[in-house]
Amino acid sequence: MNNIGKQKILKQINRKAILNLLRNENELSIAALSERANLSKPTIMKIMKHYIDKGFIVISGKGSSTEEGGKKPNIFMFNANGGYAIGMSITANKLKSVITNLKGEILNRLVVDLDYNEELDSVIDKIVYSYYTLLGRSEVESGKVIGLAVGIYGLTDFDSGIVFYSPHYPSWGKNIKMREKIVKRIPENINVIVENLPRFLVFAEKSLGAARHESDVVSILAGYGIGSGIIIGNEIKRGHHKIMGEVGHMIINPSEEMICACGAKGCFEVMVSIDRLKKIIELNRSDFPQSVILNRSDNGSIKDLLPDDIFSAYRDKDSLTIKAVDEILNWFAIGLSNIILIYDPQVIVIHGVYTKAGDEFLKKLRKRTGQISLTSVKKETKIKYSELGDKAGMLGAAAFVINRFFE
Repeated sequence: MNNIGKQKILKQINRKAILNLLRNENELSIAALSERANLSKPTIMKIMKHYIDKGFIVISGKGSSTEEGGKKPNIFMFNANGGYAIGMSITANKLKSVITNLKGEILNRLVVDLDYNEELDSVIDKIVYSYYTLLGRSEVESGKVIGLAVGIYGLTDFDSGIVFYSPHYPSWGKNIKMREKIVKRIPENINVIVENLPRFLVFAEKSLGAARHESDVVSILAGYGIGSGIIIGNEIKRGHHKIMGEVGHMIINPSEEMICACGAKGCFEVMVSIDRLKKIIELNRSDFPQSVILNRSDNGSIKDLLPDDIFSAYRDKDSLTIKAVDEILNWFAIGLSNIILIYDPQVIVIHGVYTKAGDEFLKKLRKRTGQISLTSVKKETKIKYSELGDKAGMLGAAAFVINRFFE
């Protein structure tokens, strides 16, 4: 790299350092910025002009004069509304979108229905519609958007924006150039990111939710499958083949009869799936003829039960439901125990339908996990429910855009 290239990089580093100082401190003078950043006052003044012109910094007022008197210094403030981030999450039946300012404060949200296995071009249309609808409702100029991040379940390549495969949309085939398709439809030339949705879930919890201030975090989305996001040393981990976090396909019971979508038996996601939970209820229903869960579906079919029905009965201490959920809980604990041994996180955050099982389920899960994993060593891994619920994906996507901008 020649000297001109090095100077450009150094200039960018200095600019971001100053912007982050104001972002964290909120208000500072030229003198204070110069002292903290170890840069000359003329350099700081050039940086201030650059960011004032772009709208990221404003003059908020005047400071106090020195003891010798003289002109009062300008006080500069980070402008959270100088730019905006858009985050989206694609699930089996919803496209959820949010626009936030640079502090992550929500301006508007939007939810658009999706059909299972909806055609790719139709989903792209809805992404573009959501993008422009959020801008219009928020009265934000497109030039103020610092980035758009889209999270989707499936194997993805963060660097290229390619979705190798999405289980919810098998008709798309493989190696979908998702980012390229979005960029072609959004002419503002903004930074577009496509990522595996569980990675945005874990980023949301670390940035905004149950794992704030933690550096090593694992999130688990469980219910109809398992997705996981992993942060170690404050960084999202993807692995060499971009499959780190596919803990749902960790074999924990090779003798299990149910076959996973991947073709294997005894995968973690099968052992704790809602379908398996229903199967356990069905197998034991004759032993509990008075169980309230047997009357929760319209036609008495266990297959038609909703997770809300099951976990409501569990919280109401229905014996059949407790038996079934506790069996699932045991396998859940085995899976979490393995995750603790592999990644050694400070906290595991649980997302999805099992959060509806309530505090008693979480208490039992913590206890059982502690009993079966390195019992000779005191474990301090915290297990928590998500604090962000079904907003986590889109909020994590927007937070990721903001974080990348300030890096």
